[in-house]
Amino acid sequence: MTGATVRSDRARAGLGKVRSVMGLTVAWLLPCAGALAIAGMLMACGPRGNVQQQHDDRLVVARASDATNLDPARASDIESLEVAEQVFGRLVRFAAGRLEPEPDLATRWSVSPDGMVWTFDLRPHVSFHDGTPFDADAVVFSFERQIVVDHPFHELDFVWARSYQNIKQVKALSPLRVQFQIDRPYAPFLANLAIGPAAIVSPTAVRKWGPKFGRHPVGTGPYRFLEWIPGDRITLERFDDYWDQAARIRYLVLLMLPDARQRMQALESGAADIIQQLAPDDIPLVRLDPDLRLVSAPSALVAYLALNTQRRPLDDPRIRQAIAHAIRRDDLVRYVYQGLATVAVGPLPPNVWSARGDLVTFAFDPERARTLLAEAGFSGAIARPLKLYVPSVPRQYVPAPDRVASVVRSCLGEVGLPIEIVTREPGELQRALWAGEHDLALAGWFGANGDPDNFLYNLLDSDNTTGGHPSNISFYSNAWFHDIIGMAQRVTDRTERERLYSQAQAMVANDAPWVPLAHPMVMFATRSAIRGLVVQPSAMALYRSVEHAR
Repeated sequence: MTGATVRSDRARAGLGKVRSVMGLTVAWLLPCAGALAIAGMLMACGPRGNVQQQHDDRLVVARASDATNLDPARASDIESLEVAEQVFGRLVRFAAGRLEPEPDLATRWSVSPDGMVWTFDLRPHVSFHDGTPFDADAVVFSFERQIVVDHPFHELDFVWARSYQNIKQVKALSPLRVQFQIDRPYAPFLANLAIGPAAIVSPTAVRKWGPKFGRHPVGTGPYRFLEWIPGDRITLERFDDYWDQAARIRYLVLLMLPDARQRMQALESGAADIIQQLAPDDIPLVRLDPDLRLVSAPSALVAYLALNTQRRPLDDPRIRQAIAHAIRRDDLVRYVYQGLATVAVGPLPPNVWSARGDLVTFAFDPERARTLLAEAGFSGAIARPLKLYVPSVPRQYVPAPDRVASVVRSCLGEVGLPIEIVTREPGELQRALWAGEHDLALAGWFGANGDPDNFLYNLLDSDNTTGGHPSNISFYSNAWFHDIIGMAQRVTDRTERERLYSQAQAMVANDAPWVPLAHPMVMFATRSAIRGLVVQPSAMALYRSVEHAR
């Protein structure tokens, strides 16, 4: 391994790429039948000069940003977790197109009457990509390394450990049966086992690579890892011994192209088969092009403006409410999202059960905003600009972060709140938000498990304001809210949980630690010959069923 290039032995044997960014000419050299064969572009110019790619053995997906870590226990961004979705298996997974748990590496499960003991029967004859067997010991290893602090392979940057902190013990009852003991009834438990960090990892690979496992991921999923060149591409290969239906295309290449125009040109030329983070202005172009098509799905996404409640003057709820009154959210949805989103009322997307549409909201009212600022002691402009942190590249929750930031700055400037926009690349931005360097932050969240707890607990509970990786970046703390969320986690009756979550959402609306902005749809653009792409409500895609139409 040299420099920033991370390769497996197989990748070193013959995977390469020649790329001209300006012309977006991409030639791929892939191993085929034991020899090197060019599986790059066969150029065929149509009547409008378009170049089409004619290879059925690889799928190129262009994304705006790279993954940050391929160890699912360390990944908190969609780009990384989407890779984990292809490479790893979990005890349960979400059904295609739905956030409903179904069997994966476990074939069945049962729960004790008190709700505190879960037993899973495991799928036989499953192997990891490194050839080692999947069994109950691998399940125990995968969870203990996250939740047992003195485990030899526990790392301080495991960002999801709180999701499994209620697990008291994981033990293998037999090679194909595993049991979880939890400290209290916990309603979201099964759904949490279907999200990315619950991936079952190869103990052999973790022992071999230690902290570097995130550059050498080994799971049981439909694709095996071949290569990661940070800032460039991730290459996966079909795992032919996958227990379920094998992937239809042999190679999956996740290509980083930060510029939206480059991604669109790559799609039009045939250098990419699928593009993510489609710029709103490009949507009409895709609709008009017979060689392209849109794939969209309602998502469990929320884009929001996080207000750091621990920094002056945002520790005053009147200031936060004034900010909420000052922002034209309808215009954001209409002009930035091109109508492919709904205005957010609260933290829960409308397709997540228990979401309230009747919350008291802060309608656009600049005069009311000025009145609140005056009541808080700011009759004129405040002395220092508030720092608004935004991502440097499009995210699934915000297709044009620079435009959203400009609208927010303009709106707040009109009521006397000067804003300084601070743009950071995703990894650097995440570290800054964890450290609480921001006054405001343009942020978003995807519903990884379809349960309201995934939003309300992770993003707004005081449990998640501490440690090295706080997910509550508003640093909002409300003791009543905390108690209600705790009760909702312990109750299994859905009607009662809905009642509790209704109260929790009302508290958040009143305290205004956020300005909810939008619930966007997930938009992918593909070549017209691409079939079988499944977009999950979590905004991640499943690629194993994708094929090139003949």
